[in-house]
Amino acid sequence: MNITRILVPADWVHEGHLRRDRAEFTLGPGPCGKTVTRLDFTIDDACAWVLQVHEDGTFKRFVYPLTQLTGRVEVEYA
Repeated sequence: MNITRILVPADWVHEGHLRRDRAEFTLGPGPCGKTVTRLDFTIDDACAWVLQVHEDGTFKRFVYPLTQLTGRVEVEYA
């Protein structure tokens, strides 16, 4: 099974203001203009990690300290 969607509820500071939102990661075209072909999710004692791999071979890793999570992380598989 492959991950098709990840939802991460978290607090972070944006332009000097605390923001509470859900980051959503999905396969396919993303807001950055790249096509996401693979998602991975891992968690350790301090952080949750989302790896986003793009069609052109580039990737991004998003790190969320556990202290910033404000609810449960949802991971969908297909």
